[in-house]
Amino acid sequence: MLSNSAFTIVVVGGGVAGLSAAIGLRLKGHKIIVLEKTTTLQTLGGSLLIPPNAARVLHSYGIYDKKFRASEAMPGAITTFRYDDGRVLEEIDYRAMEGIFGFPAMSIPRATYQKLLYDAAIDLGVQVHLSSRIKHLDENTPSVTLTTGEVITGDIIVGADGIKSAVRSAILGDDDVQPVPESIAYQTSVSEADMMSDPLTAPLMSGNTVHSWYGPSRQIISGSDTSATYRSTLIVYPTTTLASASDVVAANSTSSYRLGSVTSLRQVVSDFEPRVRKMAELVKPEDCFLWKIAHLPTLKSWVSESGRVVLIGDAAHAMVPHFGAGAATAVEDGGVLAACIDHAHSLSSIPDALKAYEKLRRPRSERVQAAALTTGQYKVMPDGPAQQDRDLRMAQRMDKSNPRYKFWKAAGGVEWFYGYKFEKEVSGT
Repeated sequence: MLSNSAFTIVVVGGGVAGLSAAIGLRLKGHKIIVLEKTTTLQTLGGSLLIPPNAARVLHSYGIYDKKFRASEAMPGAITTFRYDDGRVLEEIDYRAMEGIFGFPAMSIPRATYQKLLYDAAIDLGVQVHLSSRIKHLDENTPSVTLTTGEVITGDIIVGADGIKSAVRSAILGDDDVQPVPESIAYQTSVSEADMMSDPLTAPLMSGNTVHSWYGPSRQIISGSDTSATYRSTLIVYPTTTLASASDVVAANSTSSYRLGSVTSLRQVVSDFEPRVRKMAELVKPEDCFLWKIAHLPTLKSWVSESGRVVLIGDAAHAMVPHFGAGAATAVEDGGVLAACIDHAHSLSSIPDALKAYEKLRRPRSERVQAAALTTGQYKVMPDGPAQQDRDLRMAQRMDKSNPRYKFWKAAGGVEWFYGYKFEKEVSGT
């Protein structure tokens, strides 16, 4: 598999961004070493969306049908409800998206997503080292020194280590930025047995549908998965007094993920429709977590001065989750990075390849970041004229007499995001 122009590439971070990039780079013939600081693969977190644009990248790697479609049930749709009366506002047909964009959308537990990528990477010969926390980065060599004292050298270092990236801090120094808090989220899970035990919640387990509720200062997205668990993410904006003071403080502590209060959770949804209130009652204290939602401001650069270290995913452009685009954008990064590095045939040409990657990816990622922030505000409008206008427009799009009904039903209107073809973008440079 290795060619004369193969490089040794060290990927810092073994999440979705790091592992998907490792696969793309390995398929180009490079030696890949992934360093993940945790002792095991991540299991915390809600579900992630694999929209057509990300599916297109995974398909190019030869793993979409083999790994993802073969192991995970495709949700049929996402249905959005009004928070107080449960009235249907919109229903998007995930499968219909395939007719427009070439691939459907898939909702998948974060842990499953990461495990499938990990297995694919191992199958290809990627070296994945767990419990490998970096202490120092030398961008000129380039190399990383682990907390154990071990030094790992490569030709390129890829920082895929998330919003609190140590790689970003090392290469930007005083120009590094801090995450900007936007909201907090309760992430919960309820067993299938508990959901089926009540007539209000039992129907939510059928139909293989993702469910969403829009309410003032709050939104929920939830659904069942192949582990027979109903997972929910309840997002609460800090301007509201609904969440308890202790939970707000906890979510904005140095820890991004920790246990939350089920009492506070239930208070937050006390004015929601009966299904949501019952679902909250079923959440056990050990299954209620808090997640701090934040995004990154624009960075001075994604590439080190030496031109041998580069950032991808949340390390470069962390975004809020309201557009369901963070993981997908990170997967796109890996595809474009691998294609750009493929044009580098010597060590001296690596800086130009990494700069080309940044030039291609920065405008799109910043557009997606902005769309995610706007989408969040769209979902949590206070009751009033603007919210009523939003709901009316959603109803008009879902009216079967609308000439563009099938277009809207398949999530039309965001072709710029779902229709993105990473290989075409790289070939145009």
